[in-house]
Amino acid sequence: MAERSGDYEWRIEGEEAEGLLYGPDESVLSYPRLRSGIEAATRLPGVEGPVYAAASPHGGGWSVSSSSHVAPGLVSAPRAGVLLVASSPVEKLGLTPDGLSRLLERRLAEIPIPALDDAAVYAACESGGRWAAEEGFIEEEDLDLLGSPVVWGEPDALGGRAVSAGGREWNPRGGDPVRAMVVGEVFDSEAAEETGVYKGALVFSASVGSSELGRIALEGHRQRILSRDFGDSERLVAAPAGTGEAADLTAAVGAATNYAIARLSLLVYALRRAMREVAGGLIPAAQWIIGGIEECDGAMVHRNALARLGPGEPLVCGDALACGTGAMLQSAPPFSPGAGDRWPWEEAGTLKRITRLRPPGDLGE
Repeated sequence: MAERSGDYEWRIEGEEAEGLLYGPDESVLSYPRLRSGIEAATRLPGVEGPVYAAASPHGGGWSVSSSSHVAPGLVSAPRAGVLLVASSPVEKLGLTPDGLSRLLERRLAEIPIPALDDAAVYAACESGGRWAAEEGFIEEEDLDLLGSPVVWGEPDALGGRAVSAGGREWNPRGGDPVRAMVVGEVFDSEAAEETGVYKGALVFSASVGSSELGRIALEGHRQRILSRDFGDSERLVAAPAGTGEAADLTAAVGAATNYAIARLSLLVYALRRAMREVAGGLIPAAQWIIGGIEECDGAMVHRNALARLGPGEPLVCGDALACGTGAMLQSAPPFSPGAGDRWPWEEAGTLKRITRLRPPGDLGE
């Protein structure tokens, strides 16, 4: 049963906790995967407070905290996102909008990507962006953003199949991972200045996942936990904190997070080389992590398709650069809420817009 509690907010009854769902309209209540995920999260042993969720036609996810258990089925495989600002402003590019898009696609495809063996995948899973800096793909000064957050991960917890998949899917350029945009209207000039963006700036947004490595690792740990007698597995597959199963799951998720950051660093390397002669240097302005498990104040925060985002921390959300408010267990939706004069995520208090981002087709406006 769902009850409307605000313009963009619904409360959903749960077993051990209630769900709090944010969305642009009532259609989000009909998303079966999201509703089943929220209901499963309310059954998490040791659940603290409500299960927070957000949904729109462009995506959906949830965050839930437990003081006593971890559950692999409530977590999405980690992804890493980044925003880069070009040192050359838009008016100096000398390119048509279509020309920029074609140039980006062609040059990015031409940059050679080195293959990784299992040993290199292990190293990337241990230290993420720091591994990329040691290999020369990014600069030491990039580590303030691209090397953060520092995540503890243990590659041995991933399993051999996951590590092998990481080598096969190392190339991060598939699936159109890069968007070129122009900074339009500025809503918060102080936050924009702190982030390093300005009206008319050319920016690139990219997002890279842990792919099959993360998916195989999560499924492997789900099966391992399921094989143990930890209670009613029909309710939810979860492991108590302090068990080897719980420790290995969090270690694997940390390693998958580092792997996603390393892949993103490699994409930054390729993008810089591809656009160097046109856009000048590309400076990292923000990085964010989507999905995974995080320990916070003695509890385990599970995130599925939501970004880890503290107050004032920026990310790209659809056609906006926005910053977190600290709501939803310091989580935020990285997907667009949809079109409209009112911005549901801002109205609901989950994100605050910094600037509007325009597509390359608006370069000439």
